Amino acid sequence: MTGHIVQRGKGGVWYLYFDEPRERGEKRKQQGIRLGTMPKTHALAKMRKILRKVDEGTWKPERRDITVQQLVTAWLDGSKNRLATNTHVRYTGLMTQHVIPSIGNMPVVKVEPRHLTKIMDAAQGAGLASQTVLHIHRALHTAFQYGVQVERVVTENVVSRIKPPRVERRLSTSITPERVSAILTAAQGSRLEVPVTLAALTGLRRGELLALKWAWVNLDQGSLFVAEALEHTRGHGVAFKAPKSRTSRRVLPIAPECVVLLRAHKEAQDAVKSNASEAYRDLDLVFPNPDGAPWPPDSFSVQFGKLARTAGCQGFRLHDLRHSFATLMLADSVSIREVSDMLGHSSKALTLSTYAHAMPGGGQAAVSNLARTLLTTGKVATPP
Repeated sequence: MTGHIVQRGKGGVWYLYFDEPRERGEKRKQQGIRLGTMPKTHALAKMRKILRKVDEGTWKPERRDITVQQLVTAWLDGSKNRLATNTHVRYTGLMTQHVIPSIGNMPVVKVEPRHLTKIMDAAQGAGLASQTVLHIHRALHTAFQYGVQVERVVTENVVSRIKPPRVERRLSTSITPERVSAILTAAQGSRLEVPVTLAALTGLRRGELLALKWAWVNLDQGSLFVAEALEHTRGHGVAFKAPKSRTSRRVLPIAPECVVLLRAHKEAQDAVKSNASEAYRDLDLVFPNPDGAPWPPDSFSVQFGKLARTAGCQGFRLHDLRHSFATLMLADSVSIREVSDMLGHSSKALTLSTYAHAMPGGGQAAVSNLARTLLTTGKVATPP
């Protein structure tokens, strides 16, 4: 298959022209495709890609009547069961607030990099964090890829030509063993003592901590299994879901000091269940609300924030316990691979890029050392 490109208009838009395949005796039918504004070398590369698809019989004409809003709506509707609820809500909000008002009525085939750059520049100019602008880029990229592969309304994902905003991972300089110890000390005797201690000594995410069930905790072996997470979204309430990624399902060692705390916590919880009888909603949760129902994640964070302020650690977030865990593990010469596995990261590269500052072992020995570092001597029971 052969074709040629032509540049037209004041904007220098490239067009590809070629004859569609035809049977003997059929009339010649020329196809014209708008490639967009780009360097000639890019237009030629795009031409070759399209003509290759024509030869393979996989090319279909672009539907020039589909708008960005129609594509985005179709993508969001089609991804409800594939995206985490929080992610779906976030993407819907970003598309509604920042994309649709700007280019929602524009045909998808006419969208060019400059239109998308303008959207992201406007979002950044409005004070949105670079991480949020990155989410806009990711959502747009996924939506247009849906348009290429599923709806087949465009032949190219134009978002691929836009560099995503750079987001530097910065860990708070306030994350120190002394501050974590202060928080654990302030939590002693409160409802937060056991969950906060477990979070500090395992690196569990908030949702993983609040979804933990006794069936997944082996106090005899000193381990727990991460099988689910708890999330809270507007319009959907509190719900259980699969962990963040495939690698988030994992077995973690528990420090002996934490095993003692968990045993005492279970005895107290069993007593509450016995006294409450049918009024207790038994979901087998390790850290439920007083009536046995799930502890809403946002409520847990609010209570942790108050605890941190009481300990003199203003601005210390619950997620900082996870960062502290990883940093102190690496400082204790635990390998990147082991720390990545314990955190449930999707890749070792993610762990390395986040915690490269805290490099050079066994996991059980490491969490035990961490427990001795963070827990105030004499105030937490130690195993015999």
